[in-house]
Amino acid sequence: EMSGFGPRCAVCTILAALVFLSALGGAGVKCADPAGNAVCLLSGSETVRLGTKTIRVNYVKVNLHDPRVSLRVVLGQDKVGATEDLLSMAKRVGAEAAINGTFFNAYIDGPYKDPVGTLITGGEFAHRGATGTVFAVANGNEVRMEPARFKIVGSTGGLWKWPGSWYSYWINRTPTSQHYAGIFTPARGKWTGAAMGVSIVVRDGVVVAIGRGEQEIPKDGYVINFQGSEEALASRFAVGTAVEYKVVMADGSDRTGFWGRVREGLGAGPKLVSAGKVTYSAESAREEGFTEAKILSMSSARSGLALTKDGSLLMVTCPAATMAEFAQTMHALGAAEAMNLDGGASSGLVHAGGYLTSPGRALSNALVVLVDAMDSRDPR
Repeated sequence: EMSGFGPRCAVCTILAALVFLSALGGAGVKCADPAGNAVCLLSGSETVRLGTKTIRVNYVKVNLHDPRVSLRVVLGQDKVGATEDLLSMAKRVGAEAAINGTFFNAYIDGPYKDPVGTLITGGEFAHRGATGTVFAVANGNEVRMEPARFKIVGSTGGLWKWPGSWYSYWINRTPTSQHYAGIFTPARGKWTGAAMGVSIVVRDGVVVAIGRGEQEIPKDGYVINFQGSEEALASRFAVGTAVEYKVVMADGSDRTGFWGRVREGLGAGPKLVSAGKVTYSAESAREEGFTEAKILSMSSARSGLALTKDGSLLMVTCPAATMAEFAQTMHALGAAEAMNLDGGASSGLVHAGGYLTSPGRALSNALVVLVDAMDSRDPR
């Protein structure tokens, strides 16, 4: 049960009266600009009643059918491992709306507060996650929420099988174990943050240097770092060797179909609603790889994404709910599909140049909404 529907329109100057059409899960509210175009973003707040408990949510509703709308994953300071205020990220890229993204190592001391989930931006993997649900966007705002898993495979000298093959576990992730294989791309910034092991510098598809530990990341290439037992892979590289890598599905098959077209993606979770039904349970969350009480049982500030039957995206925050309550809340808001994002002090929502929900810390990444964006990046 819902009450207090109160959206506001900020993409254009309201010239026509607001018309109440239906609840959040339906057609929503429309207003018109001088050209008579329907507005593609609405924001507001809603009270959802779950038995005797009421949960107040803030939301932004995005019309994904509007060709003026595009979605983008943004990195704090444009670097994997850096952080930035959510409103600053939104303003920097000219976004109309933004919500905090995947979990990150917020409490780590040091220069890198790495994300946890998968991050794809501009068709490139900026980070590979290994848990949860991935919200992904292909051209034309085709969107999915799926528990996609990926792995990274490489070749030397054009050989994708032994003795030329190699692999990486991570992209742009600070080494945290003795045995590490990772790739650092320009999305990391200037330096890898890998102080140990063998580092192979690749420019324009060719090895240009091999050294130990920290190396500068070339803007036209990447650095591969092997540590511990994985250092044996370095023997397959020499200066002048042609090198390639690709991100494939976890079963080793190439990314085809939707996953071959994805240009933006953000992995978080757990999944809350599937095919119009609440599917979250502690067991389902564990199957996605979640083990912490703050996900499975505790009440906390929450952020999430929902897809409605009418093809809209809801970006939602609430100040306190268990994950089970949040799943029920998203269902009550009309979600056909829904998933959780990072929460607690990370929970934040921006619309029209201001906060609807203000996060308590700088963030690693965000999902933003651009309107009339002249975005010509190659989707690969």
